Amino acid sequence: MLTNVLLEEAQDLLINNLIALPGRFVDLETALGRVCRQDIHASHDLPPFWQAAMDGYALFISNDANRRQYLLRKSSRPGYDPGFSLQPGQAAGVATGGLVPPGAQAVIPQELTELKGEYVTCLSSVRPGDNLKEPGEDFHSGDIIAKQGAFLSPGLISALAAYGISRVEVFPRPKVAVLSLGKGIVPCYETPAPGQMRDSNGPLLAALAQLDGAQTLEPETAGGMEPAEIKHRLEQLLRQVDVVLTTGGAAFGACDQALDSIRQAGARPLFWGVKIKPGSHSGAAVLDTKLIIALSGNPAACAVGYHLLAGPVLRALQGRKLGPVRLEAVCKNSFPKKGGPRRFVRGHAFWGQDKWQVTCLPGQKSSMLRSLTNYNALIDLPAGCPPVEKGQEVSIILLPDCGAWCD
Repeated sequence: MLTNVLLEEAQDLLINNLIALPGRFVDLETALGRVCRQDIHASHDLPPFWQAAMDGYALFISNDANRRQYLLRKSSRPGYDPGFSLQPGQAAGVATGGLVPPGAQAVIPQELTELKGEYVTCLSSVRPGDNLKEPGEDFHSGDIIAKQGAFLSPGLISALAAYGISRVEVFPRPKVAVLSLGKGIVPCYETPAPGQMRDSNGPLLAALAQLDGAQTLEPETAGGMEPAEIKHRLEQLLRQVDVVLTTGGAAFGACDQALDSIRQAGARPLFWGVKIKPGSHSGAAVLDTKLIIALSGNPAACAVGYHLLAGPVLRALQGRKLGPVRLEAVCKNSFPKKGGPRRFVRGHAFWGQDKWQVTCLPGQKSSMLRSLTNYNALIDLPAGCPPVEKGQEVSIILLPDCGAWCD
C-alpha cells in the first residue's frame, strides 16, 4: 500500500483498477443521460428523399430564369407520394417536410406568391435549390450517428429516433453504497443525543453520486457498530454494489477504523493519504472487481475528496472519458492562507465581463458546510502557493452539476 501519495498517483491507481461493467440495452425513452457503448451508424440517407423545407410551391424552373408564372399542376399531400412529375414551367403545392415531385428544382414560400386561377405568380426571384432538402443532407448512409462514449442528449435521442432505433446499448449505471464510519454519527432523520451529530456526509455523497449517473442505496451509519459488525456490513455491501464510499474514520487516531475495517473485509488497500488539503485523509482499496473509496469525515474535505477521487471513477465506469474542465479565472476576492500542501478552495465561478471569474466562498475550514451550499468550482492552488490577491488569475475546476455559472 502506498501512503501520502500525489493526487495524480491516487487517480491513476483508481482508474487502473477499474473493471468495465457489462453493457445493457435500454429503451430510447429511458436513455437520457446514459453513455453509448458502441458506435451507431446511419442505415440510410436522412432525409431519404427530396423534401420541401417550407410550405409553398415546388417549381420546375427550366432554363427561363425570368419566368414568374407557373402552371399549377396540383398539390401533394404531406405524408404521401405525389404520384406525378413536374414539367418545365409547372408548379405543385407542397408542405414542409413533404416529398416534392420529380422535376422540382426549388420551392418558393407561399407568402411570396399569388394564386390566380390555375397559375402561381412568384413575387420574388427563385434560384435552383432554394428551400429544398436533399437526400443525405443530415446524414449519409454509413455515417456515425453516435460514437462509443457519446452522451445521450435530447438531440442525439432525436436523431436515433429518426432512424427507428428504439433500443440502444449503454454503459450501466454503477451501483454505489455510502457508509459513514464516524463515531457518534447518527442518521439525519434521528435526534442526536449529547455528543452525537446527524449524518450530513451520507446524503451529500449519495446526491453527488446520483448527479454523476450512479444508482445509490440509502446512506447508512456504522458509528455504533463493533468492528466485527462493520466488517460484516462492508462484506454485504460489496456483494450488492460496484463501489462503496465510506466517510469518516480515515485518519490514524485511536477511534479511526476505516483502514482496519477495509482490511478485515478482505479488500487490498491501494493507497492511504493524499497530498492535498482538504481531503488528505482519503484512501482506497479493491476487492475483486469492487472499489472502496474512503473519504474524510469533515464535510468540506469529504466533498473535495469525492470530486477528485470518487467522481472520476463513477464517470469512467459509465464510459465518460472526459477529464475535468479546467479554466483560468480572475479571483474576485483574496484568500489569505499561504504555503502548505496543494489546496482546493471551494469557489463560485461565473462568466462576466467577457472572462471567467471566481469568488472564494466563506467557510473554508474542512469541518464547515457553509461553502458547500453555493460552490460550483474548485480553485486549484499548488503546494507552497502564496496568499491569493484580489484580481489574481487562478486555475479552477468547474463542477457543472453543483451550481449555476451565471453572475
